[in-house]
Amino acid sequence: MVNEKEEAVFGDGLAELLEEIDKFHSISEAAQHLTMSYRYALHRITLAETRLGQLLVIRVRGGAKGGGSSEVTDLGKDLVLRYRKAKALLDGVLRDLP
Repeated sequence: MVNEKEEAVFGDGLAELLEEIDKFHSISEAAQHLTMSYRYALHRITLAETRLGQLLVIRVRGGAKGGGSSEVTDLGKDLVLRYRKAKALLDGVLRDLP
């Protein structure tokens, strides 16, 4: 998925990351589960948010002992749902090709 400037905004990687954040309520745990660094995960989220002009994840920083949490926004959840539906539709079309 690209924005009006033709910049990549959304794809399989970000959809997976948002699904994992929704499951674990933690960017760190989601990144670890997907075997990516926290820094890279945060970069992917921030880049997409900048390009969309809207938040995908609400982040609450933890203190020295941790305790932070992350929540996928309604927009983030909606984008994942729409992306998964569109991908399934396209996959079906490709399977039906002669």
